[in-house]
Amino acid sequence: MAVITSKANAQVKAVRALRNKRERDRSGLFLAESARVVAEALAAGAKVEALLVVGERLAPEERGLVARARATGATVLEVAPEVYDSVSFRGDPDSLAAVVRKRRDSLPAKPAGELSWVAVHEVQHPGNLGTLVRTSDAAGGAGVVLTGTAADPYHPVAVRGSLGAIFWQRVVETTPAEFDAWVRAYGARVVGTSPAGGVDYRQADYSPPVVVLSGSERVGLSPAQLALCDEVVRIPMAGHVDSLNLSVATALVLYEVYRRNRA
Repeated sequence: MAVITSKANAQVKAVRALRNKRERDRSGLFLAESARVVAEALAAGAKVEALLVVGERLAPEERGLVARARATGATVLEVAPEVYDSVSFRGDPDSLAAVVRKRRDSLPAKPAGELSWVAVHEVQHPGNLGTLVRTSDAAGGAGVVLTGTAADPYHPVAVRGSLGAIFWQRVVETTPAEFDAWVRAYGARVVGTSPAGGVDYRQADYSPPVVVLSGSERVGLSPAQLALCDEVVRIPMAGHVDSLNLSVATALVLYEVYRRNRA
């Protein structure tokens, strides 16, 4: 296989364009960086269209991933280190990235054994979003629902932050109105998170299925979202600040849901 040494190569330029949301939306493709994330994509049966690899950086186990991807029909592009680095969103040198086709997820009409969902309105930071997806997976959740003008779950930072959980979790982008209609029809218990919540998060009712509802990093839950909640919980704070990072606060509540129901 000839090594691509030009950053202006047409195939490389097409991969680099996936750093842009408009191109991700147009093509239905996104970039998944690092061997760990690529391994999760292959294990989950995601549609890997192509691999970008730096042969001289590949570890033995990474060569196995390349072989597995090639066996599924993925195109393998071996590139020079500087070419790979011109595409990558990561700050540290890496060896492997995949071009993956998006999966279109939808919300279930009725519960089918789900323990929990995360719903977040207008999350702005891709890193927070990736962490939410990863935490939902770790705590036995079914997926993440995004409403409003949210960060792109297929942004390279969000994909990396999920550590590959995006290939296992359902990620649904919808409108506030559609979410309101769904959550009422679905019959879940909605638990909102807010520093002004009236219930300590350790004392709430987490009868499944639970939708853990959080607002944006800047303004929190809106009055309309608060009206959807069966309970609004707070996390006790011992210091001078009055709230936690969105992904940290949501993680605490998700693990309380898991702890309460894991038996």
